[in-house]
Amino acid sequence: MPDMQEQHLLNGVKVRLISDAERLCYDQYLDKQHYLKSGTLVGEQLRYVAESDGRWLALLSWSAGSYHLADRDAWIGWSMDQRSRRLPFVVNNSRFLILDDVACPNLASRVMKLCLARLSADWSLAYGHEVLVAESFVDPQLFRGTAYIASGWEQLGQTQGYSRVRREYYTEHNSPKHLYVRALRRNACALLCADQMPEPWSSAELQPKVRCRTNVPELKTVRGHFESIADFRTGTNWSYTISGLLTLVFCATLSGVSLGQRDLAEYAQDLSQGQLRSLGFRRNRKSGRIPYPKETTFFRLLNNIDPSRLQQALLTCLESLLGHEEGTATIIIDGKALRSSQGVQIVSAFSGETGRWLGSEMVEDKSNEIPAARLLLERCNVDGAMVLTDALHTQTLTAREIVQDCGGDYLMTVKANQKGILENLQNIHSAHKTGAFPPSDGHVTTS
Repeated sequence: MPDMQEQHLLNGVKVRLISDAERLCYDQYLDKQHYLKSGTLVGEQLRYVAESDGRWLALLSWSAGSYHLADRDAWIGWSMDQRSRRLPFVVNNSRFLILDDVACPNLASRVMKLCLARLSADWSLAYGHEVLVAESFVDPQLFRGTAYIASGWEQLGQTQGYSRVRREYYTEHNSPKHLYVRALRRNACALLCADQMPEPWSSAELQPKVRCRTNVPELKTVRGHFESIADFRTGTNWSYTISGLLTLVFCATLSGVSLGQRDLAEYAQDLSQGQLRSLGFRRNRKSGRIPYPKETTFFRLLNNIDPSRLQQALLTCLESLLGHEEGTATIIIDGKALRSSQGVQIVSAFSGETGRWLGSEMVEDKSNEIPAARLLLERCNVDGAMVLTDALHTQTLTAREIVQDCGGDYLMTVKANQKGILENLQNIHSAHKTGAFPPSDGHVTTS
C-alpha cells in the first residue's frame, strides 16, 4: 500500500504529450535507462510523459502495430485482407519507462490507465483516425508484465524472436517476448473483423498493397513474348533480363500499378525467389538470393526501350492471352497526355465492344494528335468498323482515310466553334428532311 506521500503523487500524476523542445531530453532518458534505448519507431507515433508537480515520473512511446502476429490476429479474428487495410487501428506500446529515481507502488498501472484514456483521441488529432487495439511486448527475462495485467491487458502468447524495422520487413533478434493486447473500446475486435467498417473508420482504411499474383509458369509464358526485344545495354553481366523486367511492368500495369518506377520497384519487392528466377534474374553470389530490381533499374528501362518494338510485343502478348481479335465493330480513338511526362502525348485505339487496347502512336514534338491518329489508323484493322473520334479529329483528311483507305466508317463530333462544318451540316440536314445520310458517306454528330 502506498504511504501518504506516495498517494499524493498518485493523485496528482498527469499524462501529456511531449513537446518538440522536450524530445531531446525524452530520448536521453530512454537511452540511459531503458534496455532498448530510444530506438527508431515505425510509422505513426506519439510520445507521452507522466509528471507530478512538474517532475517527470514515466515515459511512454507508441508506434505502428506489428504487421503480423499470429496470436494477436487470431484474437482479433480478422482476415489477411482486413489486417492489411486496418492495421493503422492497432498501436504498439514500444517503450514504457518508470524513471530510476521514482519508487511508488501502483504508479505504472496508474500512468498506463491515464495514457490509454486519451490515446485514441490524441491519435485522431495527430493522424486523422482513432485506434482500437493496443499491443505490447514484454521481455520475460527482465519483467513480469504486472503493470499491463493490472491495467486490463491480456497476455496472448510469445513472439517468434523478430523485430520490425520497416513496413513488412523484420530482422531476427533471438529474444522472444510475451505478447500483451488490450481493446481500447468495447466493440474493437468486432469493428476490425467486420465485412464493412462504418464511418469514420472506413475512410481511414489503407488501400491494399498490390502484389504479383502471377505464378511461375504464367510469368515464363508472358516473358517469352518479350524475349525478341533487343537489349539496349552493353555487356552481358547484368542481374536482370530485359524480358523479365518488361514482364514485371506488364503484370504490374494489369494489376493497376501506374505511377512510375518507384511503384514498380515496390511491386517487385514482394516477389518470391521462384518468381524472380522465372524472370531470368541472377542470384547474388554473396547472399545466394536473387535481389529484386530497384527504382533505378526501372528508370533506365523505361527511358531506353524501343516503343515500337515494345508495342508489337505487347499486342502479341495480348493476342496470346486473350485470343485473336477477329475484327471490331467499333474503334475508339482517344488522345492523352502522360502524367509526369513533361508534355508527352499519345493517341490510342480501343475496341468499343471489349475495351481492348489496339495500339498507340506517340505525338511528335511540336505536332498534335491529328497526324498521330492517322498513322495509328493505318496499323489498325478498320475494315468494316465504325471509328469514333472527338471533335479534334473531325478533319476531311482523317474522314477520307477512314472511308477510302481503310474501308471503314466514322462517327465524329462537331463543336459550336467549328462554324464551317457546323453550317454545312445544318444545310445538309435541311436538304434531307428525314435527317438520314447516304451510307458510306460517314456520320457526323454535333455538340
